[in-house]
Amino acid sequence: MLTGIWRSILKVISDKITVIDGLHDVPAPNSSDNNFIRDVLGNKSDKNLLGPGASSLYQLAGYMAYYHVHNPSLVYPRDNDPELITAGLGAWTEGLKVEIIASGVKSNPFDMHFVILGAISQVDDYVIKLYIGDSGQEVFWGECAYSRDTNQMRAAFVPIQGPPIAAGTRISASLLSGNGSNTTAIKIYTHEYPG
Repeated sequence: MLTGIWRSILKVISDKITVIDGLHDVPAPNSSDNNFIRDVLGNKSDKNLLGPGASSLYQLAGYMAYYHVHNPSLVYPRDNDPELITAGLGAWTEGLKVEIIASGVKSNPFDMHFVILGAISQVDDYVIKLYIGDSGQEVFWGECAYSRDTNQMRAAFVPIQGPPIAAGTRISASLLSGNGSNTTAIKIYTHEYPG
């Protein structure tokens, strides 16, 4: 039989265990009781880990911090000539957007790392802008710059980096140049995330 002092000690221990146990009760997903990080991590209904977005699991997995696995690289246009893009008429005037990757072509989320340069028309400084989205609804994704000098020395490619892109997204490009009206033939180096 327990004496009064031991009953008091057991009651204190029992009360502490109840408090600790209460800290481990996890609210329902998306509950207003999700007040602490322990309540939220892994306890959301937005569990999409297969593509870019704001899901808690996607963010937690570190994809937005540039931690990801690559599938083989692919170059677009595939098995075809580079696309010719033309700068606008005036100095540093953006030319028309030209489709590089059609909607629906990429079956997994992807990103782009390089613009591969082909023929560059004139000695000048250039900027290529890349866009995502359907024709007339393009959203700026990133840009890169390069030059051609009198010896026609230029990089074979220029790096570019931006956020991951959803599967099936259309990619287009435009050109600006210091003198205007110049052209460059380009391809885009991409890789897909494993699906």
